[in-house]
Formats: sequence, structure tokens, C-alpha cells
Amino acid sequence: MKKKMVATLLTAVMAAGALAGCAQKVDPNASTEASKDEATQETTKEETTQDGATEEQATSEEKTIEPCEIEFWHGMSNTQEEVLTQLTNDFNSNNEYGITVTLVNQGSYGDLSQKLQASAAADGLPDMAQAYNNWLNPYIDKVVDLTNFVETDFDNYDDIIEAYRNECSEFGFIHALPFNKSTYVMFYNKTVLDELGFEAPKTWDDLTTIGKAYVEKYGEPAWGVDDLAGFVEASLRQNGEGYVDETGALFNTDGGLETMTYIMDLYNNGYARLVGEDKYFSNVLSAQSMLGYIGSSTGASYITVDGWEMGVCPVPSNKESAAYCAGTNLVMFTQDANKQLAAWEYMKWLTSEEATVTWATGTGYLPVRTSAYESADYQNFMASDVTATAAYEQSDAFFTSLASYDASNDVRTAVAAKMEELILDETAPQDALDALVEEINAQF
Repeated sequence: MKKKMVATLLTAVMAAGALAGCAQKVDPNASTEASKDEATQETTKEETTQDGATEEQATSEEKTIEPCEIEFWHGMSNTQEEVLTQLTNDFNSNNEYGITVTLVNQGSYGDLSQKLQASAAADGLPDMAQAYNNWLNPYIDKVVDLTNFVETDFDNYDDIIEAYRNECSEFGFIHALPFNKSTYVMFYNKTVLDELGFEAPKTWDDLTTIGKAYVEKYGEPAWGVDDLAGFVEASLRQNGEGYVDETGALFNTDGGLETMTYIMDLYNNGYARLVGEDKYFSNVLSAQSMLGYIGSSTGASYITVDGWEMGVCPVPSNKESAAYCAGTNLVMFTQDANKQLAAWEYMKWLTSEEATVTWATGTGYLPVRTSAYESADYQNFMASDVTATAAYEQSDAFFTSLASYDASNDVRTAVAAKMEELILDETAPQDALDALVEEINAQF
């Protein structure tokens, strides 16, 4: 089988192999430093690398990717797992190096996270896996630095959506590539909204005005939000405010109070409600017991439309547009030089225009490349999919929540719980702001 020559990449990988005993990340500057040494010295001392090759050989000989197996842990199920299997089978059949990727379903995200953490502690991590950034904090030193791979062997990294690039370099180096991404959009009952005489809401004021009209006519709350923590952060960003960093809450400001006033007024005036025993707002909207809710773009398939028309629009904004994005990334752990090259080929495939379009149209997740959004296949898909269209309309406003500080997971959990408590108590905006800031800072 034909083997691709990868001398440029192998220079960095072999240099990383030499350092594997004392560091876990591939040094992105290894090839640069080696070339400087060769240029300034008449002779080069040969130092043995981990696999027995010399540094001189590593930088002067062309190397190949040897056939190998890559183990990929994931948490996909149902249709998502079927499409991932299809893409992986395509890669296994068509790659020219004899690489075989073996998919290992680890169950739910919670299961996957726990198994990765346990495996990291036991030095038994897989070659690669899906992971959220906040999972990686305890074992970020075991994640392979992809910076040199991206710089020397990746097709147009700037084509990757900017918010995803930012997220994948949050720890100070490129630690991942984006994979299964979604964004929050607003699902609503277009039939009822038309009867009320309104268009889809675009601003905070629209949500308030429409909510008031709906309550006056139907006597029940109009709106809901699936993710309170995400809604708080998005609302703060829409108002030009910060949220949280490694020092604590950043929104104990006039703008923060303005944001909390908007949120608490929606609930205190009865225009919005908590999900409560209904568990998911998709159930409530399906039963036509509300006007609309903000939730993940992947949730469209859970809404049953019978006798009414569903509309989907970007999340209403204020001073600025800000659309919360979520989803895992592809992370490499293997410290074997050949397997790193092999895993990289698979990661490049999953993030290629062709594969990300197939993934997005087959699962409801979002493409990770601008070119994929603009492709004929995805444009045709959007023509008949209102959720994909709404997500695309706000793609310039995508952001991801900072997760590279140790307390990030605790903060998210605490914000969701505290907001529910404040809403149930019909707390005044200033008191709500004070309580939320205090709760966040208590996590540090």
C-alpha cells in the first residue's frame, strides 16, 4: 500500500519522542530549534531518540506512516454514532497508510468524562477521544500539542470557525480540533406568533413585548430557556459585559445589573418559566403550552409538530450579538510518534469540508468550516432546514465559554442552581446580581 512521505511533520514528532520521558506535550518549536542548531554548527552531535533513531536521521531522512490501529473513545449514540461509523469506515477504507481507527463507545458524556479522568490517572488514555475543555483541566499535561501539526500539515486553518479556533487554543497551545458543535437558537410556535401579529423576536425588548402579549391572551408564560447558565453568559455578552475568568465574576457592574434586570423581569413578570417537571422544553412546545424557548440546535428532532408551524430564529440580542456554542473537540493523547501521525490523518479527515458537511447534514450538528457552510451541499440542506438556517445566520456571533480554569465546571453548575433558586424566590434584580456574584466567587 502506498505510504505518504511526511518528513516535515516527523521532524517535530521525533523531537517530541526524545522528550517523552520528561514531558507529555509535543514541542511545537522542536523543528525550528533543530534547524537553527544545524545552521550554526559545523558538526551535529547525534543523540539517540526514543525509538532508536538519531536526531540527525530524524531530520534528514524521509519517514512513512506505518500501518497501525488508533483507538478513539467517543460518546455518540443513535444517528450520531451511525454517521461517525460511516465516516470512520470511509477513512479506514480509503486512507493510503494502512491506518485502522477503532471506535470505542464509552456511553454517555458523563461516562466518557469519568473514564478519561480515571485513565489519565492510571496512564492508560486512548490514542484520541472526544472531550470538553473543562474535562481536560486535571490532565492537560497529557494532551498532545497540535500546534506544529496545524502549522505544517493542515488545510487552511483559518477556514475553521473562529470561535472554535479560540476554544481549541484556550490552554495556550492548539490542544484540539473542533468536532460535534451546536449553538443555541430560539424555537417558537410560528402559528401562534402570527396570530399575535408579531415577527420572530430579534431583541430583548421584543422578547418582553411579545411575552407580555402572549401572557395577556393565553394566561401562561411564553418563554423558556433550557440552559440557565448559558443564557446568563450569553445575555451578559450581548450587553457588552464579561462573565467569569480564573479570578471570579466579572459582571458586578452597571451593565451586569442591567442584564440581571432583563433576565429577572422576564421571570418575575411571568413572561418566562422554569422547565420543572416537564424536564425538556421541547415537550412543552410540542404540546403548544408555550410560545417558544432557547435551546440547542440539535434539539429540533425532539419537537413534535402537529397542527402548527414551527419557526426557528437566532437568539434575540441587545447591544451586541452573542450566540452560545457547545460541543466536544477531538483530542490526541498517544505519545507514540507513528500513532500521532496516524491519528492526525484521521483528525484532518473528520474536520475536512467533505466530512464536516456529511456529519452536519446527517446529525444536526454544525459544520466546523466556513467553506462547509458555503458549499452547495450544505446550502441545499439549509434550504429545507430552518434550524440550520437560523444557526448559520448567527455564526458570526458564535462564542464558547471559557473553561481552562480549574473552577469552570463548578461555576457552571453553581450558576444554574443559583439562578433557579433566585427565579423561584422572585428575587429583585440587584439582590439577584449580588447573590449570583457571591455564589460564583465562592467556587474559587
